[in-house]
Amino acid sequence: MSLVLNAVSAIQLCAGCTLEFEPMDTLGAAEDPAGVGTLAEVLRLDDRGYLVSSDALGGVVIVYDSEGRYQRELTREGDGPGELRTFPKFAMGDGGILLQEWQSPTLHLFSRDLDFIKTFRVGAGGSMAVDPTTGGWLVNYVFGSDGPGAGVALIDEGGNVVRSIQPAAESPSLTSITGDVIRGAEGRIWIASVVGMVDVFDEDLQLLGSLEVELPGMEAWNPETGPAAPPAMVTDLRLAPDGSGVWVFAFAPVIDPNEIRRLQTRPALDELFDTFVYSVRLDPSGLTLVGTDRFDTLVRPLDGDFAYDLVETPDGNRRVRVGRLRFTKGSG
Repeated sequence: MSLVLNAVSAIQLCAGCTLEFEPMDTLGAAEDPAGVGTLAEVLRLDDRGYLVSSDALGGVVIVYDSEGRYQRELTREGDGPGELRTFPKFAMGDGGILLQEWQSPTLHLFSRDLDFIKTFRVGAGGSMAVDPTTGGWLVNYVFGSDGPGAGVALIDEGGNVVRSIQPAAESPSLTSITGDVIRGAEGRIWIASVVGMVDVFDEDLQLLGSLEVELPGMEAWNPETGPAAPPAMVTDLRLAPDGSGVWVFAFAPVIDPNEIRRLQTRPALDELFDTFVYSVRLDPSGLTLVGTDRFDTLVRPLDGDFAYDLVETPDGNRRVRVGRLRFTKGSG
């Protein structure tokens, strides 16, 4: 099923269409050495399998085949070349697979055949994505000892920084090192901060538009104490399938952490979090929120129409479940 075709038809033919997650396969079995925690990062290696990292695995990355069977550990914890201290995000470009340690300036480049190439550093923390314009990567980073500045580094296929650009004006999305960055149509660079500020720039980081999506829990935000309850947080940014803008993925706690500690049994993940997907479009007048969808599990996007969430297994573990995003018509 093509997400592009179905997304376009949903926009053109029925305003009542809903975005749904259709599970297909679960990665791992009860006898595998490790499951995942609450935060998991997944990379689909075309039809060859998957890479998985998580907060529970630390610096260890697990390799699964295309059927979801455990194969091996790709990395280990440590400070040497190719060794990780925290779990990484992934982005596969023409030059290989880039691993970025969680909220760290350290990146590791592996070949598409999973052979280690090199370790290097860019700025301080940030996020990254494949750059379809160059075949390399975009890395959002912060810098400076007199107060944080921010920018985007363009990295070529060999893992070399070929250009570093800073915005002409201050941008809330760029100052959040946990934001997401992607390249869109006409060379535009989109960035979404963890707290829901979405910015779009031209290729030289000239600001074209900004929009703050209203994440659940953020309406009672206090500048001194933070939110009154645990707010949602942005996890992913993807290009909208019709090419008009982006999808912003965020998850929101359903149960207050203080309430969880009072419960006698550990809640399942679908009782802890919901996922919100915000569709943001760039119009001549600026950025516009055109729709919002909601899932009752922690759904996150992969490439194309693939996506994944986390599921509780009978052995008391948590596993990654891979599936597809699809549109369905409402009953009306």
